[in-house]
Amino acid sequence: MAPYTQKNPPEKKKKKKEQRRAAIMARNFFVWFALAAILCSLTAISAKVSESKEFVLTLDHSNFTRFVTQHNFVVVKFYAPWCRHSQNLAPEYEKAASVLSNHHPPIILAKFDADDEANKYLAKQYRIRGYPTVKIFRNGGQLIQEYRDSRRADYIVEYLKEQISPASVEIKSAKDASGIIPQNKITIDFTVEAIEKFFGEALGL
Repeated sequence: MAPYTQKNPPEKKKKKKEQRRAAIMARNFFVWFALAAILCSLTAISAKVSESKEFVLTLDHSNFTRFVTQHNFVVVKFYAPWCRHSQNLAPEYEKAASVLSNHHPPIILAKFDADDEANKYLAKQYRIRGYPTVKIFRNGGQLIQEYRDSRRADYIVEYLKEQISPASVEIKSAKDASGIIPQNKITIDFTVEAIEKFFGEALGL
């Protein structure tokens, strides 16, 4: 009588199971490898875009006047590309522009190549005699102030934040005062009428 032979002995089943497991592991490895490669590529692209993004706007003779007149507060750096002081200020100015891009109200930092032949007449108009010269244009260019403080980014940021903040606030009632004084240290300019009204409301008169 011939011996009984199993069609699928345990050894063969075990081998097939191991082969399937190996195939699944190999597939998962390639999937994760592909995902990792895509993620690395996206990260590199994102970093490259971030590095190449400039927060300082570039102005020239063709758009300077129009741009300044359309904005209430614009900071412009008049520079010459060959000037070492201009070169040293550039990264700090860009860093400040990056920080102030998220400020509200917006604080716009721009640059203007005052040494460019086509731009020289505007540089002369604004009396640019040295590089770099940073000027603050307010109210569409009606008021112009020169920045003479530190050229470090953090100083530029703090100075411009102070400049764009309201210098004083008119308080007409006790309610106005209670809502403003705890939040801001401000200078209050009272008129006689405002004082009488303020204390009248406070005392219930």
